[in-house]
Amino acid sequence: MVRVQAQSHFAKKVELDGYRFDSQKEAAFYQRYVKPSGYKFECQKNFVLMDKYEGLGVVNLKRTAYRADFVIFNKDGTLKHVYDVKNGFSDYAIDKRAKLKFAMFARLYGLPVEVVVIRTHDFKTTITGATKKLEPVIRTDVSYDWQDIVKTS
Repeated sequence: MVRVQAQSHFAKKVELDGYRFDSQKEAAFYQRYVKPSGYKFECQKNFVLMDKYEGLGVVNLKRTAYRADFVIFNKDGTLKHVYDVKNGFSDYAIDKRAKLKFAMFARLYGLPVEVVVIRTHDFKTTITGATKKLEPVIRTDVSYDWQDIVKTS
């Protein structure tokens, strides 16, 4: 059986300002929106979703983690945005495994992962997995509250 994978799995790695990005689109998002934002940020930040499980006796289960492309922090150090850059919003662009990790992250950390699709002069962002379908919202900077995505849909 041949498995079809999203194109981002084959993207060329890009190094910029000492960071290693998984794609040119991630590097462009960093350069155009994250770096000049004035907010503290981290690239490629890991979050533990489930710890290693040793309760089975004869075998252990691996830890499950999510690596966010970008994390933007509020002035007080709390999480403002957690971004995952994708090629689109379709099931092809965001696979089931990613959607599951996004849902687990939101439950554990009280903040949704915002899927971002970068465009020529702006970016579209939305939240997947909500009980109501949220339309992508166009943004030109990261100075907004993630709840604005829900309010405008």
